[in-house]
Amino acid sequence: MIRFEGIELKRYKNIVLAIFVALMLVVSVITPKIALADSNEISVLAVDKYTREPIEGVHVVIYQGGSTIVAEGETDANGYFNPYLPLPDGAYRVEQTTYKDGYVHQVDSVSYVFDGATYGLGDVVTAELENQPILGNIIVKVVDTDGNPIAGATLKATAANVAGPHIPTPPFTQTGILTMEADGSYSLTTGADGSVVIPNLMGNTSTTITQLTTIDGYQIDTTVRVGQITGTNTTATVTFVDPRIPAPTPAPDPTPAPEPEPTPAPEPQPQPETPKAKKVKKSVLPDTGDNALTLPLIIGVAGVTVVVAGAALFLHKKRQ
Repeated sequence: MIRFEGIELKRYKNIVLAIFVALMLVVSVITPKIALADSNEISVLAVDKYTREPIEGVHVVIYQGGSTIVAEGETDANGYFNPYLPLPDGAYRVEQTTYKDGYVHQVDSVSYVFDGATYGLGDVVTAELENQPILGNIIVKVVDTDGNPIAGATLKATAANVAGPHIPTPPFTQTGILTMEADGSYSLTTGADGSVVIPNLMGNTSTTITQLTTIDGYQIDTTVRVGQITGTNTTATVTFVDPRIPAPTPAPDPTPAPEPEPTPAPEPQPQPETPKAKKVKKSVLPDTGDNALTLPLIIGVAGVTVVVAGAALFLHKKRQ
């Protein structure tokens, strides 16, 4: 019987021990909840309003009531500022005081009221601060050297940061053709006024633009140009100037080749004369009956006779 009672007493001890452990577990769970009744926390997250990308390095401040600062600091690489500070029930306001380049310097503050009934015991909330990016347009123009628009020129633009199609577009009038390619670049074609607009560009990002083709009679402007949207200039203009192709200069007439001078023929060398055989004249006696020779002979003899007679007479008279 005593043994039986010992067994029963041991069993009761185990039951009591189990009840005690259970009570301790209940106390360990309930006690932190009671302690956290006035231990609320606020976590701050800064994001891009449209892309939802986190924004690092902006300064945020948590105010209690009207102007009492209870925590402040910079957002981390994930866009968060976690002060891990227990906050009692009450009204709180979260504000952003610095801004990254390319964003509007205005973010709406976020307010919370902790009263236990609204958020529960030891509630942790995340205050999301939406940063509005600066959006703008780049107007691309192609003109000739006189400023006249060139329609139908094609270009390529690579934008570093373009907002999505769901984002409100800054006002512009599109006269050209704009096509987004699979790689994120733009194909541009100028309209009748020689321009084409690239919209929804975020601030402080560069857009590289290159001209690909132009119309007949012109040369493309090979300069690579960069457009940029800034906080004070939400519409940038980039202009390409295409010069006319100069008229070809006619080729000069070919210079005629000089005519070759004829080679003089060699002068003939004198040949030694061959001695000629002497001709022997045959004396021909006139025929007595040849009147053609007789008459001149008679006249010649008569003339000589007259001359001799005259000379003799002249000498004779001179002597007397």
